[in-house]
Amino acid sequence: MIKSSYRKPVIILLTASLLLSGCFGWMISRPTLAIQEIHVTGLSLTGATLTLLVELENPNGFGLTVTEFTYSVYLNNRPVAQGEATEPIAIQRRSATSIPLPLKTTFQDLEKGLKSLIGSDTVEYRIQGSLAVQSFLGRLEFPYSRTGTIDLKHQHSSSPPSGGA
Repeated sequence: MIKSSYRKPVIILLTASLLLSGCFGWMISRPTLAIQEIHVTGLSLTGATLTLLVELENPNGFGLTVTEFTYSVYLNNRPVAQGEATEPIAIQRRSATSIPLPLKTTFQDLEKGLKSLIGSDTVEYRIQGSLAVQSFLGRLEFPYSRTGTIDLKHQHSSSPPSGGA
């Protein structure tokens, strides 16, 4: 039991530490994620290994280390691949780093996603997961979800799509 003479300072210290730890979460800006490329890097009798190249940008004035990166990929709301990267990756302050992420998928899962493309001119994709970073503030975890649409007509045409960047 804490003596009554020490109780007040202990309560003040505990309250201050809780408030400060909550404020530290506001001091860090969320890293951003952009999908750059996807490549088939391996085939087996049961599935494929893909490599998804993503760019992680650290907008903060201090470096971050990515300690865990989980991700799931969906085509037309059907899961086709998932993975996890646990090797530490340092991202310098106010810079971006490209990270290759391995994706393992079975042909059965991939077939479900591809079947939804038959007769379609577009495919909706979604990548979601969580990103854990280590900084001077400690370990912080950020969930993320990115969605988009791929125009399949332009992917197969011989001329590049029109319009500006």
